[in-house]
Amino acid sequence: MSRVCAQDSSEIFDDEKSLCPKHLCHLLAVGDEVPIQELSIRQISDRVGGPGSDSEQRTPWSHDRCWHCGKEAAAGNTRCTQMTCGRSLTPPHLHIKFAGGEVELSAGVRAELGRLGEHQRLFASYPNVSRAHAVVWVDAEGTAWIDPLPTPNGTFLNGVEIQPTLSRRLASGDRIRFARDAEGSITLYER
Repeated sequence: MSRVCAQDSSEIFDDEKSLCPKHLCHLLAVGDEVPIQELSIRQISDRVGGPGSDSEQRTPWSHDRCWHCGKEAAAGNTRCTQMTCGRSLTPPHLHIKFAGGEVELSAGVRAELGRLGEHQRLFASYPNVSRAHAVVWVDAEGTAWIDPLPTPNGTFLNGVEIQPTLSRRLASGDRIRFARDAEGSITLYER
C-alpha cells in the first residue's frame, strides 16, 4: 500500500491499483511528484504558495469598472455605458468564454451545454460536440461545477478527460473542452 491519488494524497491505495476511484486520475508512488497535467490551475497555485487548498481562486471586481469590457463606470451607475457591452456592473458567479460566445451563471442556476438548447449557438460549428455534452452549474454557496454527460467525444478539464460519473469543481483559470476543439475559459467572481 504505497500509492496515492495525484489530486488528493490523503488516501493510500494498494500497488495493484492504477486509478483513483474517486477522481479517476493516475495513482502515484508515495514520494513521486505529481505530473503538472494532473493539476488544476488552483492546485498549481496551492503548490507554489498561492491561496490555501480550501479557498477557490476568484477574480476580484468593482462597481468602478465593468467586469466584462473594462470600461470605467461613473459613480451610481449599475450598468456599463459602453454601447457594445451594456452589461450589469455586477458580474455573474461563473463566466465561461468560448470562441462562439459566452455562458454566464448566477448561484443556483444550471445550464446544459451542447448543440441543442439555450446555448446551441456556441457549438453550431462543432459537429463533434454532442447535442447534450455537459451541464455546468453554480450551487447556492457560489461554487461552480461541471457534470460531463456520456458522449463519444469526451469532456476535458485542463486537458484531462473527465468521466461522466463525477461532478468536478471549477476554478478561475480552468479550461474546459468539449470534443476536440470547443474550448472555454472559466472565470469565477468574488462575492
